[in-house]
Amino acid sequence: MRRIGVVVLTTLALAGLAAPVEAAQAAPPDKRKWAAPDGIADVAAWGTYTRGDGRVVIRGRLADAAKDGRTACVRFKATERGRRAHVLKAAIVVRRGGRHWYHDGEATVRITTSSPNTGHLHVQECSRNTETGAWEYARTWRRIY
Repeated sequence: MRRIGVVVLTTLALAGLAAPVEAAQAAPPDKRKWAAPDGIADVAAWGTYTRGDGRVVIRGRLADAAKDGRTACVRFKATERGRRAHVLKAAIVVRRGGRHWYHDGEATVRITTSSPNTGHLHVQECSRNTETGAWEYARTWRRIY
């Protein structure tokens, strides 16, 4: 069995990263659960997010349940009024000997990412064809908050 070396988090910033705006009074972080909608077979993603201190931190798991020629991935879209959307993608990637490739097979990995946009957060399942490199996205986004 192949060993999963690392989860690569690709941050596709559709806008430049602006410095987070500090709140006048620091409220305690708001930690809640999230789960991606079941949009693609054999892909699952779930976890928690913490919203506070001018940013949202997303932690969780990404699971691929079958060897089917596709790699599991999940996308997050963080938005805030007056800023462009911040899209973050996590996929299962194996690294060995200076090379890396998208994993095809059963695996569950931890994911962690963050964004300075705290207005709304959406999640969407996706997958990547390991032969053609084409990305497939679930039909809908789920609004987490």
